[in-house]
Amino acid sequence: MHSYKKLNLGCGNKRKEDFTGVDCFQCDAVDITADLAKELPFEESSIDEVWMDNVIEHIPDITSLMREVNRICKNGAIVTILTPHFASGSSWRDPTHVHHLSYFSMDHFEKDSVAHYTGGGFEVIERRLSFGGIMGNIGRLIHKISPKKYESTWCFIFRPSTLKFVLKTKK
Repeated sequence: MHSYKKLNLGCGNKRKEDFTGVDCFQCDAVDITADLAKELPFEESSIDEVWMDNVIEHIPDITSLMREVNRICKNGAIVTILTPHFASGSSWRDPTHVHHLSYFSMDHFEKDSVAHYTGGGFEVIERRLSFGGIMGNIGRLIHKISPKKYESTWCFIFRPSTLKFVLKTKK
């Protein structure tokens, strides 16, 4: 059995240095072929870091994937997730996206009150919302003042781009 320390889950054809590429489709960047919608082929508490770049929005059952990520990660492992914000045009442009996520979507994985169905086991240690263009500056300002107000009122006027979440496992 190999000892993998860092995984690039759903890597597609994007190799990340020092990470083992895992995807359900075999291509040049893939080291291990695995379906992310099923049990991951790694030992419990064996992984130090997970990178998911524009993959989580494709997974039918995000809570099952996050349970699996928590299972294979060591306590204190870092999990980085990049995904389009639900108000981004790229979130809706790709017909293979089955989820459209919010600045607050990962909060559910740190709440004990919903851990019975999410699996819990994570702490959100960083979250960032990216904006582009001149109009993005207005969105960035509104978001800085109140992320909740921005998402409930302004996000489809001053459109964001990418969400970045950095989570830490807690067991």
